[in-house]
Amino acid sequence: MNLVIGDYIEFALPEFEGGSFSRFGSGGGARYVGDKAFRGTIERDWYDSNNRHWFSVRLPNGKLKRAQGKNLYPRVTTHRRDDQHAEAAKDKQRRKEVVW
Repeated sequence: MNLVIGDYIEFALPEFEGGSFSRFGSGGGARYVGDKAFRGTIERDWYDSNNRHWFSVRLPNGKLKRAQGKNLYPRVTTHRRDDQHAEAAKDKQRRKEVVW
């Protein structure tokens, strides 16, 4: 699977609640409460300076959901390619080579 700009995807990411950070270690940890389902169209993908792959997915409510590629790829349940998939894949490969 090769996710690129314009592709429609459905995926589920883990959701946590509670927890806090304390520099003295007295805070409680966050608890896993289940997976939350998302769906939308990939609007942007990029590689950061540490070679991590990121995606921004436009959700139906108009908001953007950002996810790192290593977390997103294994959780995609539906993937529909856009008509421009081949060209977007070539562009993604060019950008990846510049970063690496």
